[in-house]
Amino acid sequence: MTFLRFVTRFRSVGFFLVVVALCIASQLSMAQTQGRITGRVTDPSGAVIVGAKVTIENVGKKVQRVLETNGSGDYVAPGLEPGLYSVTVEAPNFKKAVRDHVQIEVANDLKIDFSLAAGAANEVMEVKDEAPLVDATTSTLNGVLANKAINELPLQGRDFQNLLGLHPGVQRDPGGGFHTVTSNGLRPDDNNFIIDGATDNDAYWGDTVVNDAGISGTPASTLPLDAIQEFNTQEQPGADFGEKPGVVVNIGIKSGTDQIHGTAYYFHRNAALDARNYFDHTLDPLTGDTAKAAALLLHQFGASIGGPIVKGKLFYFANYEGVRSKVGNPFLAFSPVTTHLPEGFDFDDPARLSIADALTETGCDQVPLPDNCNPLSMSLLQYLPNNPGFTAVPLIQH
Repeated sequence: MTFLRFVTRFRSVGFFLVVVALCIASQLSMAQTQGRITGRVTDPSGAVIVGAKVTIENVGKKVQRVLETNGSGDYVAPGLEPGLYSVTVEAPNFKKAVRDHVQIEVANDLKIDFSLAAGAANEVMEVKDEAPLVDATTSTLNGVLANKAINELPLQGRDFQNLLGLHPGVQRDPGGGFHTVTSNGLRPDDNNFIIDGATDNDAYWGDTVVNDAGISGTPASTLPLDAIQEFNTQEQPGADFGEKPGVVVNIGIKSGTDQIHGTAYYFHRNAALDARNYFDHTLDPLTGDTAKAAALLLHQFGASIGGPIVKGKLFYFANYEGVRSKVGNPFLAFSPVTTHLPEGFDFDDPARLSIADALTETGCDQVPLPDNCNPLSMSLLQYLPNNPGFTAVPLIQH
């Protein structure tokens, strides 16, 4: 049983096709361990049934895995992708038991026991047990966010990291950026990010590589939300996730099913209704006009598609996302004083001259420009913010 999975974010269609071909060639034997189902099969008296046939079917892919209970009546089905499953148990002289709507989530471990009733093999007993409110098989504090919630919750920047704060013990500073995800007070680089079982930890920063923070907090690379099946966070994880003491963020990528499914989306945002930043200057230092709201123009668009290559055996999934944005970030910065310095100042020391004084003293304010004045430097002066300096305020003695 093999699955094809890949997520793309390319701007060239030709390059996209090449990568698709490489993914098909290199990932045919790739299988990802995501969840597990275990359980025990017994008769009405509680005695175990050895050799019972257990069929676990992925409802979306129509892929089956057939197992038999061992000498203790137990069965184990590891390596299950996130998705909807059905479990069927059969044994001679017992009614067939069927449990539908078994939801496997990322890093999920379910224990499903069956008690078969005596009867003919062609009789079917449908089991409608519900999952317990508390998972007694593990002490790990975890939470799962499914694809429906990921896509429908309001999410700034379509960055999955902004959803981590919905899970217990995890916090992220507003705006994001480097070292902003923490877990129960631990250092930000103590977290462990995993995508489909592969490590996603930045070797330098300790953050996630996918959606790694850019200079101003915006992700430098984007994992499209439509490509995420779901993700799981774990606190106090087991030994298999013991690389770091912080939160384990385990992301599962979508894969195709037996039917073709896809999405298309477009998001737009601009500064038409934005107000000026409260902490921004009321006057534009370049023009002297009243400062306006920071520039903002965002176009975020994409599409995804998944389906079968060979039904019941091989599947594909692809996602493209493009971002075109212009974001202004006003900030405070020191600039040289552009007015004349007080009388009596040592003008013989060029290192102590203000820009305005340097222009006056060297004659660089003349037309035509003298040979000792650099034309490039003079042309750049028009972009220098006007800084009138400070005004001395006399102290009032009481």
